[in-house]
Amino acid sequence: MAKNDKIASQISDKDKKTSLGESLIMLQLKEKEAMMFIKNMQENIKVIIDTAVNLNFLAELKFCFVHVNWFFCMIVNNTPQYFPAEYTFGVFSLKNGIEDVHHTIVSAKIPLGYRREALEISQNSHKIPVEYEGGETDFAVMYDKLANFLESRKIVDQYPYLFTRKAFTREAQSLIARLCDAAQQDKEQFKIYELESLFVHLANELFKKRKDRDMDLIPVYAHKIFENYTYRFDKGFECHFHKYVDGGPEYCSTSVLQQWAWTLCDEFCAPLNIEMQPGIHQPDRFDRNPNHFDKRSLVSMMNNLRVRDVPQATAGTDGVLSMTGVSEQHRWNRSSRTYQEEMRRRNESKPVQVIDCSKFQDGTSTSNDKSSITEFASKPAKISNVERAEYLNERPLRPPNIDPRMYITSVDDLLPTDDENFPPIGGRGVSNRSRTFQSRKAPLGKGQGHT
Repeated sequence: MAKNDKIASQISDKDKKTSLGESLIMLQLKEKEAMMFIKNMQENIKVIIDTAVNLNFLAELKFCFVHVNWFFCMIVNNTPQYFPAEYTFGVFSLKNGIEDVHHTIVSAKIPLGYRREALEISQNSHKIPVEYEGGETDFAVMYDKLANFLESRKIVDQYPYLFTRKAFTREAQSLIARLCDAAQQDKEQFKIYELESLFVHLANELFKKRKDRDMDLIPVYAHKIFENYTYRFDKGFECHFHKYVDGGPEYCSTSVLQQWAWTLCDEFCAPLNIEMQPGIHQPDRFDRNPNHFDKRSLVSMMNNLRVRDVPQATAGTDGVLSMTGVSEQHRWNRSSRTYQEEMRRRNESKPVQVIDCSKFQDGTSTSNDKSSITEFASKPAKISNVERAEYLNERPLRPPNIDPRMYITSVDDLLPTDDENFPPIGGRGVSNRSRTFQSRKAPLGKGQGHT
């Protein structure tokens, strides 16, 4: 029966599948749907930008951004699904920057078998503890809060398009699918678009007023600009959790949205004659300017610090053990120096003698320094063969044992010819030279004692 089914499937093209068990027909349909989705995305973004330009409100036009941090990835029906750890939705415009933010930390229970991966990804990226006490646990409640946040931004009973980077599209789609499934809602009402495509259409319209940009390289520039480290480490715009965590500005979802907003403002505010304001269109970097230091703001920040606001690390955060059974925190505690050890090392350390060669060239050094350098330069740099042999206990070299015949004749004379290896059988068409076989003796060298 199985053999007949195999033969029938090979003859017909109806039930052909891949090695993963996926139907080829379904894969072709999904590929066509993806191409159609990209085409519709480009058309919709172009219509939005062109309409805003014609009505002269491109600076006030609002876009919705989304970024997702996740704990682990699981494969369901050959489709990756990401378990969210934190997500942020933000409303952005070129005139006002990030206007409103909806941020949530997920504290739902991790399924059995994925806790190790969740701990490792959390420790290496966003540092959010697994099953964090101050987060949300019900995905249906999360959907209701998100729907209320986007309700006022609806256009003709349709939620606004959600923009994220192309590299984060799957994470955002997985989040929307999980929230909609928990609330029993249709996930097709949310459209996830690429932020790079939005940049391309904005650049095609606004880079016409800039002479320092090449219009032909806009698609490449759009994918490259969001990978830069220009604003990745600017502090002050993180969520309440990542304010006190190492690497918070780099991985916090709220901070990532601010970085995208600053990138767009840096490129498109000048063509629209929008004045760049610190904290809105660009990060507030007053602490990097030594001539401008706000002492009052620093004092107020120090007075507002509260120990109770600092998130405490749980046992699960530092409980990731290596293959040798040692945690990262234990390794740092054992390998790092204590204060007493560091002070003893500094007291016992010898000062480093620095020789400035430029002083010797200028002639400003003393005679003692010059004499020491000349003595060092006069020392032989090479070691003789005798000293080297005695030092390494080596035997003296001897001439190689080479056959002297190689010096007399060439290599071609010693190679056998085809006539010697394959003598002719005889018959018509064979030359007299091929019929006669002559044996050649290899020439001998001198000193062999025979002729």
